[in-house]
Amino acid sequence: RQQMMRGIEQLSQVLTDPDSRAQLTAATTALLDGQFYQALKALRMLLPREARLLAATQA
Repeated sequence: RQQMMRGIEQLSQVLTDPDSRAQLTAATTALLDGQFYQALKALRMLLPREARLLAATQA
C-alpha cells in the first residue's frame, strides 16, 4: 500500500493535466478505502498518457 502511494505521488509530479489528476485522485481514494482493484483500474487509465509522454521525450 505504501509503495503504491509513493508511485501515485511520483506520477502526480509528471501528470499534471486535469484528467490525469482526476484518475490519480480516484486511485488514491480507492487505495485508502482498501479497494486495490479499483485503484489499479484508475491507474491503468493513465498508461496511454504515460506512453505519449515517453514517446515525446524520445523524439
